[in-house]
Amino acid sequence: MKKLLIIDTFNFFYRAYHALPVSLTDSTGTPVNAVYGVSSMLINIFALIKPDYVIAALESVEKTERKKQFEDYKAHRKPMDEELKVQIPILFEVLKAFDICTLTLNGYEGDDIIGSLAKTYSKDMEIVIASNDRDLWQLVGGNVLVMSPKNNGSSADWIGTREVAAKFGFGPEKIVDYKALTGDPSDNIPGVMGIGKVSATKLLVKYGSLDEIYAHLEEVGSSFGAGVAKKLEEGREKAFLSKELAQLQMDLDLSVSLEDCAYLGSNKDSVKEVFEKYGFYSLLRRLGNGAEISSEENPKKDLNQLGLF
Repeated sequence: MKKLLIIDTFNFFYRAYHALPVSLTDSTGTPVNAVYGVSSMLINIFALIKPDYVIAALESVEKTERKKQFEDYKAHRKPMDEELKVQIPILFEVLKAFDICTLTLNGYEGDDIIGSLAKTYSKDMEIVIASNDRDLWQLVGGNVLVMSPKNNGSSADWIGTREVAAKFGFGPEKIVDYKALTGDPSDNIPGVMGIGKVSATKLLVKYGSLDEIYAHLEEVGSSFGAGVAKKLEEGREKAFLSKELAQLQMDLDLSVSLEDCAYLGSNKDSVKEVFEKYGFYSLLRRLGNGAEISSEENPKKDLNQLGLF
């Protein structure tokens, strides 16, 4: 069975930015720490997975449907640092050098694109989603796995239905309803006030879904206490709003040809050129063709000396 690798691009971009010092710059003084980290991660992931096809999912530049629906969605997040923003064009340059298909859709998040790709192609091939974002765990099952890279992608935790059950006590199909009850502070999803992880898990194990919980509120009062039933009743509107916010879109109309997204390998002239342009000499050596660079030839600190990426 062929394998499609879907990359949660900005998940890695942000993680690399915060893992590596912004003082890492190219010869012009432009920060390149995030792009370096993503580039290093890509080399390792490709070696680990050996995909047949690769697509990088990107974020919408326009206001998302979730933000239109709930203005406070992700409202607590700070604007992107300028030192990171200036690296976006370089990130696209690197993705192009690798011949990685990029996909974005105005009004939708990268996670929605990933969900739609997974649903579309999982019938015919193995889907590997490369991300450290647990929002994507709701997609696993069948031919879909989440690869959560460790050690800069040289190893990974593989998330399937068993791993989700071990973490939550139920399968991936209940994750959205779980977030509807507990909320998600990282995305500012409200959930039901006063319903914590333990109560949410017990409710879902007993009733199976958010709809069934609300269909049996009187019984909930008897089994879990009048206080729990009261919180659920008072939080009904936010519960169903939270479910909509947590649910990834899986039916987006995406114009993509998989044959145009075939993985052609990392050891390409275009990759070497962009690595040389930005001083990623240690990455050149990992491609197998980068010559050792003397301190005179490379006045900037070799980024790999940090040992992080």
